[in-house]
Amino acid sequence: MRGRARWEKRGGGGERTRARTTTTRAKRGRGGGGGGGGGQATLVAEAMYVELDLDVVGLEGEAWKLDQAAEAIRAGEVGIIPTDTKYAFVADLTNQNAVQKLYDIKNAGLNKPLSILCRGFQDIDAYTTGFPSNPKPGMPLPFKLAKQCLPGPYTLILPASKELPKVCLMDKSTKDKARQCKSRKTVGVRIPDCDVTRALLDLLDAPLMCSTVPECDDDPAVIYDTYLPRGLGFLIDIGQRHANAASTVVDLSDGDARVLRAGAGEPDLWASMDEDDSVDNDPDAAWGFA
Repeated sequence: MRGRARWEKRGGGGERTRARTTTTRAKRGRGGGGGGGGGQATLVAEAMYVELDLDVVGLEGEAWKLDQAAEAIRAGEVGIIPTDTKYAFVADLTNQNAVQKLYDIKNAGLNKPLSILCRGFQDIDAYTTGFPSNPKPGMPLPFKLAKQCLPGPYTLILPASKELPKVCLMDKSTKDKARQCKSRKTVGVRIPDCDVTRALLDLLDAPLMCSTVPECDDDPAVIYDTYLPRGLGFLIDIGQRHANAASTVVDLSDGDARVLRAGAGEPDLWASMDEDDSVDNDPDAAWGFA
C-alpha cells in the first residue's frame, strides 16, 4: 500500500469533508522504540499531492489548489507538474539550491542541459538573444515558425542571454572550477499549451526551470512514490499522460534549424527538404527536455 493519506477537516456533525489538497507522507524506516515494530512505515517525509478534477470541477474551480504549489516553489522545493506533453520536474531557476535539487532528484548527469517553461515570448526575449534571422534558402524565418507553433509541444534551443542565471547554464560534471565557469551558451525554451502549467506560471509571475520526468510509469501516484524518497516537494495530478509524446526539440542556436528529437506537434515544419541534414533524432542530446 502506498501510504498516501488525504488531509481532511471535520465539518458539522463530525462528518469528514474534502480537504484543500491531498498530501502524502510516506518513507520506510526501521522501527524504533515506543512500540513500533521493525520494518513498519514511519511518517518522516512529507510532500503535497494535489489532485485537480478538471473534467468535473474545471480549472477555474480548482485553481486555488495551485497556491500551495507556488509557495513551495518560492521556498525552493522541486515539484512535478503536468505539461502539454509529459509530466515535468520544475524548480525556481533563480534558486541555485533548487536547481541542484532538481538534478539530484532526477539523478541526472550534471552535464545535461535543462529547459525553461516560459509564460510567453517576453520570457524568451529576456533569457535568450532571440531567433536567428538567416535561415537556409527556402526556409521560413524561425520566429515566424515559432509564432505559428507556440504555445505548443516544442522545445527551442537558442543562445542564452546574460539575464539567464548562471546556475541554469553551469556544467558541474567536472571538479575543475575553471571549466565549470565556461557555462553553456544555449538554453531550451518552451511555451506549453497546458492550462494548468500556464496558470501556475501566471501565479508565480515567473518562468520555471524544467526537465521531463523519466518514464517510470504513467500513473502520477506511482511517479510520486518513485521520487518522494529523493526529496520531491509536491506533485500536481491531472491524470495519466500516456498518450502524449515528449516535445519536439529544435536546435536554432547555430542559425539553421536542426530537429534533435521528433516528438509531439509537427516536427516536419522545422525540417528542411533535405531531412537527413536537419533531423538528428538524438535522444541523448534531447534527454533533459520536457
